[in-house]
Amino acid sequence: MRKWFVVLIAVVAGLVTPATAAASPSTFSRTQCPELYVLAIPGTWADIAEPGILREVTSGLGPRTLVHFVGYSATAFPWEKAIYGKSKAQAVANTVGLATTMLRRCPRTQLALTGYSQGADAAGDVAAEIGSGRAAIRPQQVAGVVLLSDPRRSRKDNLVGYQLDGQGSGGPRLTGMGWLSHKTFSICAPRDLYCNTPRESYVTRIVGYLAETSDPNPSQMHQYHAEASAILDELLAKGGIGALGREVSNQRARQQIIVFNRFLQSGVHTNYAAFEVQPGVSAVDWAQQFLAGLSTQHQ
Repeated sequence: MRKWFVVLIAVVAGLVTPATAAASPSTFSRTQCPELYVLAIPGTWADIAEPGILREVTSGLGPRTLVHFVGYSATAFPWEKAIYGKSKAQAVANTVGLATTMLRRCPRTQLALTGYSQGADAAGDVAAEIGSGRAAIRPQQVAGVVLLSDPRRSRKDNLVGYQLDGQGSGGPRLTGMGWLSHKTFSICAPRDLYCNTPRESYVTRIVGYLAETSDPNPSQMHQYHAEASAILDELLAKGGIGALGREVSNQRARQQIIVFNRFLQSGVHTNYAAFEVQPGVSAVDWAQQFLAGLSTQHQ
């Protein structure tokens, strides 16, 4: 059982393999204002020097676009720099700080957000806050958002590619994307359990919830309670605590270990450059073309 929970936590944290692609932030004169400002948040174990697939996603966006990779701990476990909840909170705060600074200096600049894995988790939270009207950044200042392997993907989100029955392992954002709903797009490979966890996998969802709330913010206690209630209500409706008991039974545990081991070994979570959302168009290609289209609109 202990091994099973370790595997589950690894899935929730998105710790399959570290990113290896190299990249650096775009250069842009401090006296100039870009037409489009793209903030890209790398996934777990990546950083602004090695942002993984986001290097390709943000390449070739034009001379009037400024790209910044957001730095943060990008860790998940207590023995690393920060547990998942604290690490993601850093990513959110740093993203908001960069965006606010730019838009105050350049109020006519448009903002775009993108992220992968834990970075998509953070970028999605920032977008949801803006879309709800609770942020200092106005929804009309955001040109678009594209999220790859978002652990808080909702079945109501605009999904690029195959239709999916599951949801993110961390549970959906209960407020949705608000006024940014029509500008936000999510990409998730069907076999990526990080962003497509079956709704009946209650243990996985509970572990995901615990990862999301591992560094609780007092201002979000109402949302934490609502998310916990959503899981509990579904659990009770589907057979109560007995459903959870069946899932952690020895037979079910063995099945889950096999499923998650296959997932970890498949590399599907780190292979979005090969995952096709349309014939001949990979997830990375689609995301890059989406951002390039925003860049063209604002130049």
